[in-house]
Amino acid sequence: MKRFQHLFFTLSLITLGLCLSVQTAYATHNRAGEITYRIIDGLTIEATITTYTKESSIAADRDTLDICWGDGQCQRIGRVNGPNTQGESLPNDTKLNKYVLTHTYGGPGHYTISMTDPNRNGGILNVNWPNSENIPFHLETTISFFNPAFTGDNNSPILSQPPIDIACVGQTFVHNPNAYDPDGDSLAYRLIVPLQDINAQVPNYQFPEQIMPDPALNQHDLNESTGTFTWSSPQQEGEYNIAMYIIQFREGIAIDTLIRDMQILVKACDNMPPEIETEMEYCVIAGETLSFDVVATAPIEESEQQVTMAAFGAPLELDFSPAVFNIAEGYQDQPLTGTFVWETKCEHIADQYYTVIFRAADDFPIPDGDGETLYLSTLKRVRIRVVGPPPEDVTAVADNGEVDVTWELPYACEDVMDDYFQGFRVWRREGSDPFVVDTCDPGMEGRGYTLLTLSPILSELDGRYHYLDLDVERGKTYCYRIEARFAQLSSANQPFNWVSSLPSIEVCVQLSRDIPLITNVTVLETDVTNGEIEVRWSKPNPDDLDTLSNPGPYVYEVFRAEGLNPSDADFQLIPGAVSTSQSFEQANDTFYTDIGLNTRDLAYSYKIAFYVNNEEEPVGFTQNASSVRLNVASTDNTNNLSWDFNVPWENYSYVILRESAPGVFDSIGQSEEPFYSDMDLLNGQEYCYKVTTEGTYGIGGIIDPIFNDSQEACGVPLDSVPPCPPILEVSNICDFLGGSEAVSCDDISSLVNNLSWENPNDICEETDDVVSYNIYYAPFDGADFSLIETITISTDTEYEHFPDFGVAGCYAVTAVDTFFNESAYSNIVCKDNCPFYELPNVFTPNGDNQNDLFTPFPYCFVDRIELQVFNRWGNLVFETSDPNINWDGKNLNEQDLSEGVYYYTCKVFEQRVSGITLSPEILRGSIQIIRGR
Repeated sequence: MKRFQHLFFTLSLITLGLCLSVQTAYATHNRAGEITYRIIDGLTIEATITTYTKESSIAADRDTLDICWGDGQCQRIGRVNGPNTQGESLPNDTKLNKYVLTHTYGGPGHYTISMTDPNRNGGILNVNWPNSENIPFHLETTISFFNPAFTGDNNSPILSQPPIDIACVGQTFVHNPNAYDPDGDSLAYRLIVPLQDINAQVPNYQFPEQIMPDPALNQHDLNESTGTFTWSSPQQEGEYNIAMYIIQFREGIAIDTLIRDMQILVKACDNMPPEIETEMEYCVIAGETLSFDVVATAPIEESEQQVTMAAFGAPLELDFSPAVFNIAEGYQDQPLTGTFVWETKCEHIADQYYTVIFRAADDFPIPDGDGETLYLSTLKRVRIRVVGPPPEDVTAVADNGEVDVTWELPYACEDVMDDYFQGFRVWRREGSDPFVVDTCDPGMEGRGYTLLTLSPILSELDGRYHYLDLDVERGKTYCYRIEARFAQLSSANQPFNWVSSLPSIEVCVQLSRDIPLITNVTVLETDVTNGEIEVRWSKPNPDDLDTLSNPGPYVYEVFRAEGLNPSDADFQLIPGAVSTSQSFEQANDTFYTDIGLNTRDLAYSYKIAFYVNNEEEPVGFTQNASSVRLNVASTDNTNNLSWDFNVPWENYSYVILRESAPGVFDSIGQSEEPFYSDMDLLNGQEYCYKVTTEGTYGIGGIIDPIFNDSQEACGVPLDSVPPCPPILEVSNICDFLGGSEAVSCDDISSLVNNLSWENPNDICEETDDVVSYNIYYAPFDGADFSLIETITISTDTEYEHFPDFGVAGCYAVTAVDTFFNESAYSNIVCKDNCPFYELPNVFTPNGDNQNDLFTPFPYCFVDRIELQVFNRWGNLVFETSDPNINWDGKNLNEQDLSEGVYYYTCKVFEQRVSGITLSPEILRGSIQIIRGR
């Protein structure tokens, strides 16, 4: 029997050796790669698998790969690049391989395109070291087919920067994949663990800074907006792999992801990388030519070195009017200057920046262990934005209560290909804002203008583009700006990925003022029944009112309604509030004091009707104007004031007044916003206020500035602000045990959680009156908290809690002040049990009352087990769920088992703060039964 076992072991070794030799033949292969695709037509795509492999691994070279389309179909895909389709040789023992195949899907949906190759290259420090060659190399990219009639086609991003790069020990490393989306979708980036299959991460992966970690030096960062990966700085020479998701967003919604798996070769370098000098951002108006120099140099101490430089990025790869980088080829004396030139077109207008990566390398050789020579390089990322030109020659003409806005036709970019230009949007504001247009900041959103045209317009009148603004009011000044709008179109002409041009220059116009303008609605008296408000208005502009066709008598009627925003039906003529003048020169009675009001509780709104020539219908009404409504919200030592109004003029400044003696109000502050906090007050004392607003119409001939008073309002500060929460710490015996020590559940006194916290009076400047604490407990993470104790001495900041079982649980502490305001929870601290369960490897069930039962070593925090014991033939001889086991050496039929070695598996279900573990710890081992005394 022993000879047979030895023979089997020998054959196994031979077989294993053969397997290892086969594995070695296919090892040390894939360095980096990604999968991209483009839409051919409808549901047909052309996919490209791009891999970067170790060129010296000849036996592992692949002329075909297997691609899976995510719809249940997989195909063999052939290599298409290089001489005789054998791939292209690159520096650093690298071969570039491209595999291309088309595929037609059965219908719209979301699919994952993937490729899995058996081997990565060997020697990758942060992937299953030291056996990275045994780890599969997996790439995947998702594709979503929408209804192209509404959302357009969806092509994958294009990555123009190769994923093999060189870093130096102790020097900052920077890399950018230089991705762009041909559909104009925005991109985001996220670092992930590389994959070995769908939903399967590579084993034993470490992020680069985890190799020789040093918090001060060895750190990495991925800019999720730009894709720039920075590693400052590598500490160990070798090869590293990182992977990142490149996420496509269309109109703010994530639609697809692409995984790029890349490799960084870290070397011990004796020199510094070259340096690149140029601006980092350029913005250009479509139709203009962008030209700038890029200069590459070596550090001063390495001035004898030569350098070479190249450019990569979407502008250089465009089908229509691509950019060029003019530079001498090969290594050149420094400084080496190249010129980037791009004759931009309207087709290049985009909401996203284009990215160009300039890469410079020196000629200082870095020996590689494989006989290759490497050269140190550096990157410079330049962002370029191409914006639409502003509409030109904008004019605005007011006539008969409307404004006609026109601008130049044709627009410079209206003949752009593929119907990219969609029309214009018109924006308006009251009063001028002549901001300087920034070429890098197109569009009008958020600039204080109101959009008048929800959809782009293309209306024409008399050879110009035209918009008629009917929603205007007499006497006001309106200012306009125009922007052009661009968008891609789906097959059903539905636009998506909208882009705005630069705004036009501002043009302003003032409408004629042939009706009065209200200038004052000021509260004179605050009272429930005897409140008073003074209303004043300005008579019509004599230059705008034709008194020959509109003779006297001239009549003003004052209408009133309650509230800040009443409807027209809410207004009622105030009895007696009528003023009549026979001539326009005499029509100067332009104020009215409204009495008998409840100004303490209500705001009031007014409007004036203006009549001429005894006509029954007025020439017009003024715009509504309300009183200023002041509100006071009291809190701890503070009164928070806010005020509201609805007036046709612009209020821009506010003076806050507080009563210092009966009827005497003094200024205590000024604000440019309609709110103010009066602080450092005495709780329980009443304070009274009113506010004076300062505003303007911005119209000549009208009183300026305009002042109006609110009603009086009072407030009593009270402490309604809770204290800031304490800072909690919890410790127990589990924090002090070593790896082989166990807690005894028999020692109840040790199963205690020690809580301590900081008094908010000592840590929060705004808290000074904590008097007690509430302690809350939850037995499991995620369970509801319950109050377990209240401590009534603010200086007592420690507490011992003995849970019903174990030490697992979560805690929070709140602070309570003298007004019984309770703070938010402190930081929540969850403590876990520290289960320890070990089994011996021998027992002696011989009836001598010594070691007759097989039991575990002392344990705690174990709910149950699933123990199974087998003989050497694999037959089950004993099983139990009792953590104490108490096995007497008998089999399932209660027969004594013979002496010998038995084997067990034991699933241990632990009591944790999250509950009973669903994934138990599994113990495996052997048990020897000895029956001799």
